[in-house]
Amino acid sequence: MRIVRGDGGTPYAGRFTGQVELQVLDAAPDGSWPDTALGRFHAGAVTNWHRHPGGQNLWLVEGRGRIGNAVDGEVEIEPGTLVVTPPLERHWHGAAAGADAVWLTMTWGATEWEDAAPE
Repeated sequence: MRIVRGDGGTPYAGRFTGQVELQVLDAAPDGSWPDTALGRFHAGAVTNWHRHPGGQNLWLVEGRGRIGNAVDGEVEIEPGTLVVTPPLERHWHGAAAGADAVWLTMTWGATEWEDAAPE
């Protein structure tokens, strides 16, 4: 057993629009196990478009979140909601306009980053 304590995260730039702190809770040794991270998205902040070879699970812990893809467009998410993105689905996620959001993410494989998502 290994116990990981939260440290609030580190500011993360380059693949996001807006202010985000990211805390990697468990870095996977390979693509067969997920990376687990906690992301704090300040009001309106979102990731760039991206995809994951093995998919991504996102659990909204608190705040108001939003996520989008080409098929469903933008969807606002309430705390306690799990979003499952299948392998290689192009998507983005973050905080709703005017609200912060905290996401717990489990990601399989190296993230393939793309262009900025809508603000």
